[in-house]
Amino acid sequence: MKTKDMVSIKEVCELLEMPEEIIRLSLQESHPDDFDSLKEISFAEFETLVQILKQKAEQENNGQVAAIAPSTNNTLPVPEQQKIINGALNALSEFAGNYTLTIDKITSTLAFISGQSVVNNFVHIHSNTIRNGLEDYLDELAGELTAAAHSIKGVDAKDFLAQRGITPKQRTVQKSLEEIMNLAANI
Repeated sequence: MKTKDMVSIKEVCELLEMPEEIIRLSLQESHPDDFDSLKEISFAEFETLVQILKQKAEQENNGQVAAIAPSTNNTLPVPEQQKIINGALNALSEFAGNYTLTIDKITSTLAFISGQSVVNNFVHIHSNTIRNGLEDYLDELAGELTAAAHSIKGVDAKDFLAQRGITPKQRTVQKSLEEIMNLAANI
């Protein structure tokens, strides 16, 4: 099972019900060379963007304006978070008259991010636990096979068979076949 570490721009737009232009403009500072052609972003970038949108929506609902700071709970480095914060605030101010943030959609998207994070952590823990157990088993099996190979190599085949009462027999099949062929030829 593959861990979902990335999310497509299309999915971001669908989850937030936001125009692609706002999302792309929000990512302009953090992806200066490819923000207009970017196909997907990391989950940490997505989480940062949604947190900013949530804070901005809450400010709009309360009528208060406060600086939005990077989160200490996000795995994205603070300078990268700050670029997304700046980009999102610029995008929102540019589209201020055309788009209204809906706190319900942002909250449900945050719930999705939280759920996906739990799944990602579970998959990571589960796969690494199994991989570790399999590697231990394979190491033990390899040791046993190596020991068996050394034991087999140290045994003389004739002695091994003789110890078990198996002695080489005279081959009579070829001799019998020749005799049958001779008899058949003389008939």
